[in-house]
Amino acid sequence: IDYTFRTAKTIYGILGIKIWIFQKN
Repeated sequence: IDYTFRTAKTIYGILGIKIWIFQKN
């Protein structure tokens, strides 16, 4: 469960950064 949560958190984190950069530009 911890591994899955960590993976999901990383994926959402990467998507969040991409969206943040996209909105910034």
